[in-house]
Amino acid sequence: MQVVSVKEKKFITRPEPGPHRLKLSLPLQVVVRDLLKIAETGREARNIIKRSLILVDGVVRTSHKFPVGLMDVVSIRELDKHYRMLVDSKGRLTPVESSIEESSMKICRINKKYLYRGKIMLATEDGRTFETYDNSLNVGGSLLVKIPEGTVVDKAPLAQGYVAYVFSGKHAGSIGVVKSISESSLLRDSTVKIAINSREVNTIRDYVMVVGREKPWLRLF
Repeated sequence: MQVVSVKEKKFITRPEPGPHRLKLSLPLQVVVRDLLKIAETGREARNIIKRSLILVDGVVRTSHKFPVGLMDVVSIRELDKHYRMLVDSKGRLTPVESSIEESSMKICRINKKYLYRGKIMLATEDGRTFETYDNSLNVGGSLLVKIPEGTVVDKAPLAQGYVAYVFSGKHAGSIGVVKSISESSLLRDSTVKIAINSREVNTIRDYVMVVGREKPWLRLF
């Protein structure tokens, strides 16, 4: 939720219900005006969006309240520019420019794993659902997905030796290698130990997602 000031009037712009958690998303209008800065006012931003000039994950979005969240790719048609939404060291969603080649790919964090009619189902951060036979995939693991088709190109569990990205908490914005994972208990959450440069940090499992094997699948920063 973000407070925006236009012509000395303050109002609250909040994303409409969508795939992302509220704290990990921003309305498309705010992204276009305040982060990408291709509009000066809310009215200008809404006009750009209504003209079908903005795509999210390769799909045209015409609602200025459409929720844009972690790892989403925002594309500007007329400028042929593409941006991946990441969380910086201050815990803020921020657009990072992406190449044309990488803009057709997205990393989807697995938020939930469950059985449905005898099949393993994976629900990801951006509201997608995938069927798999790979039981090694777990919450915090990720799928590398081609967008907008939704085809899985690669996959990786949250496990020792994989590259992970911290998107929340005091270590937000950090990328490192998973060293170990502790299980949850009645007294504490599951935590992940990650080697970041020359130091090791512990963070809550819910703040972590895998972004590659020996190195990140995509350029993140």
